[in-house]
Amino acid sequence: MPRPSPPAHDASTQSVDPFRATLLAMYEGDTRKVLARLRVIERMSPEDVRVAVAAIPRTTFTEFFRALDPLRVARDCDSIGDRYTPVGMYQLLNMTSSMDDYGVRRLYTKLMKRLLMLKRALERAGHTLHLEEYIALIRCAAACSDLTGVGGLWNDLSATPLLAWRNSELYIEYIKARFLTEPLYMGYGKTSRMVTPRNLHRSRFVLFPNQVQKLDYMRVHRRARSLRFGLNKNVEHVEEVMRTLRRHDAAVRLMRTVIAHHSFRTDESLLCALMVALGRAGSLRLIGKGILEKYFGIKSPHPYESLPKYRPPIENFRLSSESPRIRPSVRLMRAVVETYGSNAEISIAIQLVEHLSKAYKIPIPPDVWHDLLDWTYIMSSPGASTAWAYASLHVKLPAPQAVEMIWNAMTSPPYNHVPSFRDYNIHIRSLIGRRVDPELVLPRMREAILLYKEQCREYEAAALDYTLHLRMGTPPSTVINRVERARYKKEMMWFDISSWCRMLFKHLAYSLDSCIPNPLPQRLIEEFRPFLYNPIKYRTPTGHVSLVDPALETFEPTATGYITQTIPMKNKRREWVQVEQVTETREYLSTHSLAEFKASELRNPLHLLAPSPDAFVVPDADRRPADGFGDM
Repeated sequence: MPRPSPPAHDASTQSVDPFRATLLAMYEGDTRKVLARLRVIERMSPEDVRVAVAAIPRTTFTEFFRALDPLRVARDCDSIGDRYTPVGMYQLLNMTSSMDDYGVRRLYTKLMKRLLMLKRALERAGHTLHLEEYIALIRCAAACSDLTGVGGLWNDLSATPLLAWRNSELYIEYIKARFLTEPLYMGYGKTSRMVTPRNLHRSRFVLFPNQVQKLDYMRVHRRARSLRFGLNKNVEHVEEVMRTLRRHDAAVRLMRTVIAHHSFRTDESLLCALMVALGRAGSLRLIGKGILEKYFGIKSPHPYESLPKYRPPIENFRLSSESPRIRPSVRLMRAVVETYGSNAEISIAIQLVEHLSKAYKIPIPPDVWHDLLDWTYIMSSPGASTAWAYASLHVKLPAPQAVEMIWNAMTSPPYNHVPSFRDYNIHIRSLIGRRVDPELVLPRMREAILLYKEQCREYEAAALDYTLHLRMGTPPSTVINRVERARYKKEMMWFDISSWCRMLFKHLAYSLDSCIPNPLPQRLIEEFRPFLYNPIKYRTPTGHVSLVDPALETFEPTATGYITQTIPMKNKRREWVQVEQVTETREYLSTHSLAEFKASELRNPLHLLAPSPDAFVVPDADRRPADGFGDM
C-alpha cells in the first residue's frame, strides 16, 4: 500500500520559512544568531520578501528591530569590544576582516544593510515604522559614523504621521547620533573626537593666516599615516567627521526645540547629550551658563575669560544658594569629562569630577578615571599640544607630569583605584614619551605583563572550551563570543606591549663622548623577547644597530593597493588648493594576526593557541567573511 504523501504547505507556511530560523533565534534570545540568520533577506527577491512580510505579524518585525538594537549587538556580538583600534594596530594585526579603511567596524555596516532591507520591505507592504524601530536605525547609522544616514532617517521620520508622536527619548537618541556623542559612534577613538583649533577657527576665535597654514600642513602630514580613519565617507575630498560638527547652530537649535518649543521633560540624560553636542563645537560658555549653572547649580569659570600664557589655579567650583533643579549622577560626570576633555580643558574636567564626587557622594567609576587619563595623554601628545601651541592657546596645554599626577591620585587613598591594562598602557606611554629613566618604566611594564599573562590563560580556557563544543556539534553563541573576545583582547594587549618596547629602543640614552654602548638593549631583549619582532633597531654612540634574531618572527609587509586622498588647504598666497596624497595599504600575515581562521584549523586547539601564518584566511576587503569562529 503506498505511503500517504504529506499535506502540502500553503502559501502562508512557505512564506514564513525564510524567517523561521530568525524567529527561533529571537525566541532563544541569541543576538548573534538572529543577526546571522537574518542574512537570508539578502538572498531573497523583492517578491519573496513581500510575501514573507505579509505572512508574519507586524509586531514580529518590531521584535526584530529590538533584538538587533546596535547597543545590544555591541554587547553580545562585537569581538573588539570597547577598545579603540589605531591605524598601526589595524595594519599590523591584519584587522581588515573586522574593520574597513575608515575605521568603521564591519559588524555595524552589515547590521545597517539588513535593517534597511527590513525597513524597505515594511514600507513596500504599506506599513509605517514605529518610533522604536527608527531609534534602532538611527543608532545603527551612528555606529557606522554616517551623519548623512542619520539625517536621512530623521527626515524620513519627519515625513510620516509619527511627527506628532516624537518624544524626549527620540530627541535624545537623535542628538546622540547627530553629534556622535557616544563612544561607540566614533569607534571608541578619542583622537577622532577631540576638538582642534583648526575647526574652531572663525567660529570660536580667529587665527592669523600663518597659524592656519601651519595647522593645515600638520593635517596633511597626519593624514599620510592615518589612511581614511575618522573621515566623512560621504564627501569626495578629505573632511574629518568632527569638522562637520564645528558649527554650534544645529546643537543650539535642537536645544531650543526640545526645551523651549516642545517643553519636553528636561532630565539629566537630555542635558548630558546636549552638553557633549555643544562641546563638539567648543561652546563652553553656553554649557557653563545654560546647563551646569542653570540646571545643576554649578558655577564654573569660562576658560577664555583671560588668556595668560600660564593659567593661574582655578578657584573651587561652588554651588548656588538654591538646591539644583536636577541632582547630578555618574552620567553628568561622564559628560563633563567628555566635553571638557575633548576641548583640552583638563584642569576644569578634573576639578568638576572632584567637586561632583565630594558634593554628592558619587564614587568615581573606573571608566571616568580612564577617560581622564586618556584625554590628558592625548592633549599632551606632540600632535595635539603642537596644534594648540600654533594657535597660541598655551593655556590648553597640560603639564608634562599631568598623567602621572592623575595616576597617583586615582591609585592612592581615598580612591584606591586598581589600574586596568588600558590604564597601564596610557601611563607607560606617557613615561616613555617624557624620556623618564627606563628603570622607572620597567616595573610598570612588568605589572602590566602580569595582566597580559592572565588574559592568555583566559584565551587558553576559551579556546579549549570552543573546540570541545565544536567537536560535539555547533558551539553556542556564548562560547563563540567568549573565544573571539579573548583572542582579540590578547593580541591587542600584545601589540601595546610590543609598542612600549619599540618606544624604549627608540628613546634609549647614549653619549657621543663615550664609545661604551648602553647595556639596557640586551636586558630588554632578554626580558621582553616574546613581544619583539625582527628587526630590532636602536642607536648607539657609533651608529645605528639592526638585529635580526632567527628565533623571532619577521613581519613582512605586502602591498595591497593605494589610497588617494584630496586635501583642501590654503597655500602661502592664501589661495585654496587641492593637495593629492597617495598612501600605500599593506597587509601582514603573522602568528599574531586577527584575520579569520581557516575552517580546517578550528578543530585543533593547538592551532588556535599557537597558529602559524598559514592558518589564516588571506584578508580581502571585498569578500564577505565566511570562516572564523562564527559566521554573521
